[in-house]
Amino acid sequence: MDVSRRTNQEIERTLGATAFYIRLKRKEMKLTQEELAKESGVGLAFLKRLEGGDENLHFAKVLKVVRFLRADLFPKEYQ
Repeated sequence: MDVSRRTNQEIERTLGATAFYIRLKRKEMKLTQEELAKESGVGLAFLKRLEGGDENLHFAKVLKVVRFLRADLFPKEYQ
């Protein structure tokens, strides 16, 4: 599967702030994608799609990641 790399600005424009914010929170917690996927109960491929701005994701899985990071779905700094 060919994954095109998007800039943070492109991700914010296409998916809003959620994907970008999840990536920031993961990095703040000093977690790799593999660690976050395992700890939050989602697959690595799903997490990569989430952080990459894929618009067709299972919302319940998105919430699992958000809850694990103790993050807001719509962070105040992006409202």
